[in-house]
Amino acid sequence: MNRGTLVLGAACLAFAAANSAPERAPAQVTLTPRVIQIDQVKCAELQSSSDQKKDRLLVYFNGYVDGMRRHTVWDERQVGELVERAIDYCKANPGESLLSAFSRASR
Repeated sequence: MNRGTLVLGAACLAFAAANSAPERAPAQVTLTPRVIQIDQVKCAELQSSSDQKKDRLLVYFNGYVDGMRRHTVWDERQVGELVERAIDYCKANPGESLLSAFSRASR
């Protein structure tokens, strides 16, 4: 199993666990919430991010690209491969935007 598949699988499990737990007091947020322009996020930021932030960015950008392509089916293997290609593009071109890397990976 590749890293992209593991990242997306872990994100889905975390999401499911968070949404099935009984309501409690608000959890402490460990990331500083931001408002970002998604076309301005550079690949270098992905590489220098914490694992939690990196996972969130990867899940978000995958979902964004899937939405733009009007995909209504989530194929874990294909998504994992797409994420791996996007990460590879980012490693080779840290100045490229993450959105561009995902767009290239989805072709």
